[in-house]
Amino acid sequence: MLTKLDIKDIVLIGRTYDEYYKMFDLDDFNPHQEKILDAASGVSSFAAEASKLGFHVTASDRIYQFDADEIASKCKADLEIVLQKLPTAAHLYTWEFFKDMESLRRKREKAYQLFLEDYKTFGSKRYIDTNYPKTHFDENEFTLSLVSHFLFLYDEHLDYSFHKAVITELIRVTSKEIRIFPLINLKGEKSTFITELMEDKDFGNYSFEIRKVDYEFIKNGNEMLVINF
Repeated sequence: MLTKLDIKDIVLIGRTYDEYYKMFDLDDFNPHQEKILDAASGVSSFAAEASKLGFHVTASDRIYQFDADEIASKCKADLEIVLQKLPTAAHLYTWEFFKDMESLRRKREKAYQLFLEDYKTFGSKRYIDTNYPKTHFDENEFTLSLVSHFLFLYDEHLDYSFHKAVITELIRVTSKEIRIFPLINLKGEKSTFITELMEDKDFGNYSFEIRKVDYEFIKNGNEMLVINF
């Protein structure tokens, strides 16, 4: 029995607006009043769907240096890889938001298809080529930054210094709050980087809160980290 989903590199998998709303507990925000940064957003459809609802969302990822056809090829291939590997690690997941593998496939395909349509239309107006940990955003350009399935999840691939650098940069460009989900890695264990981050003296002026949310796919992955300043 596998003890983790065997992914060798960061995969290009998209999440929908509904997932973001639950993952980041956005009920306590009035998104229409915020300038939101979706950090390392990949092929998620949050920016596309939220923008249609009148939210101000900027998506940022290094894949936006490529055209829509190149991105489509990559995300379709990555989804197939994940779906092929997932059955052997299905016990690590909670099948409630997604009822089964076919439901998961449909949601993931919906996310990248909505993203691709929007990306072709708005391009660099909404989707900014960003190679984290560096960005070209202005100081306090956004009020809220969201980080989905990037930091902590891939702690075998991205070391603590990288996590620290990304969060330092997000603090620079964000005026209110940063929310990061999930807090577990591909083994389904809470990343040790969270404690390291919260005890890091360089972040002593900031407030950290671990908050439960109404979303869980990876077992025990129902918490987000909130950074206030």
